[in-house]
Amino acid sequence: MAEAATSPIFEDDPRFTRDLVGHEAAERTFLDAYLGGRLHHAWLITGPKGVGKATLAWRIAKFLCAEDAAEEADAGGLFGDALPKEPPQSLATDPENAVIQRILSGGHGGIRVIERTVNEKTGKMRTEIPIDDVRGLTSFFQQTSAEGGWRIAVIDAVDELNTAASNALLKLLEEPPHKSILLLVAHAPGRLLPTIRSRCRTLALRPLSAGEVANVLSTRCPDLDTANLQGLAALSEGAPGRAIALQAQGGMVLYETLSGMMAALPDLTMTAVHGLADTLAAAKNDADYRLFVTLTTGWLERLVRFAASGMVGPEVVPGETAAMQRLGTLAGVDRWLALWEKVGQQFARADAVNLDRKQVILSFFTSAMAVARGQG
Repeated sequence: MAEAATSPIFEDDPRFTRDLVGHEAAERTFLDAYLGGRLHHAWLITGPKGVGKATLAWRIAKFLCAEDAAEEADAGGLFGDALPKEPPQSLATDPENAVIQRILSGGHGGIRVIERTVNEKTGKMRTEIPIDDVRGLTSFFQQTSAEGGWRIAVIDAVDELNTAASNALLKLLEEPPHKSILLLVAHAPGRLLPTIRSRCRTLALRPLSAGEVANVLSTRCPDLDTANLQGLAALSEGAPGRAIALQAQGGMVLYETLSGMMAALPDLTMTAVHGLADTLAAAKNDADYRLFVTLTTGWLERLVRFAASGMVGPEVVPGETAAMQRLGTLAGVDRWLALWEKVGQQFARADAVNLDRKQVILSFFTSAMAVARGQG
């Protein structure tokens, strides 16, 4: 359901998520391959961030380890013949199972996780996964499994490997060890080497409907009122993990502020702009600022889609469609598209050279007001 932490917006640990909503077809595809003895050695799990890719990867890993342990325990017939049992109907596992408990505690020797880590020299999260992390998989797969069964590697996310690490992974895919499986989470599979994609079987996860997201969110956040539940579901773009993390970070409050300011264009007061910029720039951590960046670019993207097609998804806040319709008449789609591209570049450049965040925010709203006045 939720994704591993790849940014301040996605903060749920998927290994602890018990249920997977809306992806029954992908789960069935893997289960049929397992039951039919046609289990591929590498699975590429694709889809938007927060849609459930890492949750599915861990669901598969837990299932394989639990099945191995069950088969060993059931081998109690005469002369070691396994006792017959009903085939599994899903990838669900018992959270109280001893094998699952070891996985949840990080103590299962048959699973290796590759993900971005903190650079010890800078204290910051790496932007890529280096080759040494992937090289470690070679020795892991060459060794006899500590648990006597599957050796499983979860790479979250494979499109975050640097070039050297991607080439090292390719060698593993070309010569897969016996009873080993690679579960590759990919947010942007188009960035991968074609040779990596061609050696994997793909499980493509689709965005969930707003209703499915709302159902997941209501289970995780039962105290949410209807307005916030529907707003977060609409804002999530079909990714329950995104909705859950937005709720945890107070994303609806910030979005309502942003949407209100955009609706006021071009007559937005600079007092309001400075107030928001001061608040975000003064934050002790950068999570709120990065949330603002994500929400801002997303709002502009929705505006561009609306201006181009006249169609918009469910409203996140009341009156949003009317505001976008009015802004679309003040400036053509080309101008709003140009602003969206410009803003994305400005935010990226600000990160690269550590520009003053307050000035970046002020620059965005100044540009937005100019476009709404037909000057951009």
